[in-house]
Amino acid sequence: MKKSLIKKVLELRDAGLTAVDIAEELNVSVDTALYLVLNGEKLLRESEEIKEKVEKKTDIFVNWDDIKISPKRLRCITSIMCDMLSDIEFDVVLGISTGGIPLGILISEELNKDFSIYIPKKHLHGRDKSTGFIGHNYQSMESKSIVIVDDVITSGNTIKESINYVKSIGNPKCAIVVIDKSGIEEIRGVPVRALFRVGTVELSK
Repeated sequence: MKKSLIKKVLELRDAGLTAVDIAEELNVSVDTALYLVLNGEKLLRESEEIKEKVEKKTDIFVNWDDIKISPKRLRCITSIMCDMLSDIEFDVVLGISTGGIPLGILISEELNKDFSIYIPKKHLHGRDKSTGFIGHNYQSMESKSIVIVDDVITSGNTIKESINYVKSIGNPKCAIVVIDKSGIEEIRGVPVRALFRVGTVELSK
C-alpha cells in the first residue's frame, strides 16, 4: 500500500470527511478507508512501503482524476459507455451519487434520455439507513426502464443496493460503470457492464 494513499486518507480525515466520504473520494472500499483512518499514522511510522494486507484482503487504488477533472475527457468516456448501451432500450439514466452523477448526466444528454439520481444509504448521515432513495426533484422511476450508472465498483454493495431499489419501483435493464474492481457481471438478472475490469495477479518471484 502506497504512502501517498495513506497520507491522502489522513488529509481527508483531518479535513472532516468520514470514512465513507473518503472511500468515495479515493475509490477504495469503506473497510480500507476506515482501517487507514484508524491506523494511518502507525503505518507511516512503521514502514516506507506498507506490505501488510488490510484485514487479510487486498484492495486496488484507482486514480483517474486526470479524466474526471476534464469535461472533455469525461465526455469521451461517456461516449464509449453510450456505445456499450446501444443494444438496450430504456427510458431513464439513473446516476448513483456521487461519482455516477456527472457520468449519468452526460450519457442522458447524448442519448436524449431522462435523468435521475440515486442517493445510496452510505450517504445518509444521521438518517434511516435501511435503504437509499431517488432524488425527489428528478424524473420518476415508476414503471420505467432504467440504466444505472456509477464510476467505480469496489465491493459491489452500492450497485447491488441500487439495483434492488430500482427493482422495487421500475425495471433495471443494465448497470454500467467505468471501473469494476469486484468482477461482478450480473446482479439478480441485471447485467453489469464496465469499461475496465481490474483484478490482481499473483506473480512468482
